[in-house]
Amino acid sequence: MNRIAGVQGVVEKIKRRLPKSKFARNVVVLAGGTALAQGLLLLASPILSRLYTPESFGVLAVFTAMLSILVVISSLRYELAILLPEEEETAANVFALSVLVVFGMTLLIGTAVFLFGDTLLLSLKAEKMLPYLFLLPVSFLGLGLYQSLNYWAIRYKRFASISRTKFSQSFGMVCTQILAGLFIKGPAGLLYGDVVGRVSGSGTLALLSWRHDRHILRKISLSGVGKAACRYYRFPLFSSWSGLLNSGGLQLPALILASFYGPQVLGWFALGQRVIGVPMTMIGQSVAQVYTGESSRLARQNPEQLLRLFYQTAKKLFFIGLLPSLLLGIAGPQLFALVFGGIWYEAGRYIQILSFMYLIQFVVFPLSQTLDIIECQHVHLIWQLGRIVLIIAALVSAAWWKAPPALAIGLYGGVMAVGYVILFFLSAMSIRKLCGTDKTAKDVA
Repeated sequence: MNRIAGVQGVVEKIKRRLPKSKFARNVVVLAGGTALAQGLLLLASPILSRLYTPESFGVLAVFTAMLSILVVISSLRYELAILLPEEEETAANVFALSVLVVFGMTLLIGTAVFLFGDTLLLSLKAEKMLPYLFLLPVSFLGLGLYQSLNYWAIRYKRFASISRTKFSQSFGMVCTQILAGLFIKGPAGLLYGDVVGRVSGSGTLALLSWRHDRHILRKISLSGVGKAACRYYRFPLFSSWSGLLNSGGLQLPALILASFYGPQVLGWFALGQRVIGVPMTMIGQSVAQVYTGESSRLARQNPEQLLRLFYQTAKKLFFIGLLPSLLLGIAGPQLFALVFGGIWYEAGRYIQILSFMYLIQFVVFPLSQTLDIIECQHVHLIWQLGRIVLIIAALVSAAWWKAPPALAIGLYGGVMAVGYVILFFLSAMSIRKLCGTDKTAKDVA
């Protein structure tokens, strides 16, 4: 009894230390689960860097880049619309629509992989991935379903459940990659582990949704799904292309580096992304999920409050990301050589070059859905198109001039940083237009 009382006392102390703001508490819950998940990946990275070569990490980077680009359109962005309807029945039909689209898109992607996958991998110098190409549509289906279930859970503010699935995903990924790396040579272990991590969690969220929401889900009808598709047509028409361009802007550099500089350079770049870029992005995603849920409500009810939330969130993210970015900018190469082995010194140099870009990305990425939430998808699409053109131009020009990989990566980082700054101001201007005011950042900060 004393032990139980002691545990309860600890729990109560933790609860008292949590932020009083509901928004902040939700961010802490999601970010906490994400931090644990990413902490597990970080702890495993020194082991994985000694089990696998840079070339193997390069093959994994090609796989994840292809998957990340494609999965954005797995439900044609209808999953974002799950948050918007006030009526539960309408939201349920949007959810069903997004799931149906995922299955249709999986069939399409599987057919494309069967017909053109070999040619694409040969052009990317990733021939070692050929035996595992069948994993791409499998991961696409699992991750696409998880995204739809994730947004359904966000609608009902089940952030603790989402947080648990993030940890279970990382745990499954790490265990599979380490065990496979002990017995199998080459990139197979990395690829199988990545698939396990990405597709896990869907079952947990599906069971939770059915247990709590079956009375709502039973209201799904074919006519309701059709009406939802028509009502939110702007998401596939604009947001899907915008999301595809956004993902392309993030992932195409890996494919271009593989094509022009080979898998070893990509492997160095990929480990840096895994250790630094992915954790910062996933923490940002946790903030983004809470921000998206809150901002979708404020966009309908109180746009001026949305503008205040936008600036306050950006300010907090800047101060959170500043110290890690400075540390990487000063001692990135030395830290990577010390932790992962001397062969990974170059990976640290790439991260040093990109440290400022990571800070800007950390601040702006969680806010990037603002234009979609206030239904300014056309502005987001134009921005995405302009950014991806500049990224491709920078990397292809560097390769054309036979510039060293570090210079190519520096050009990429510069273009990305400028692009995110532009997105920040476009989003703020669009919210002010929604408010019908001309408030400045100083007014609402």
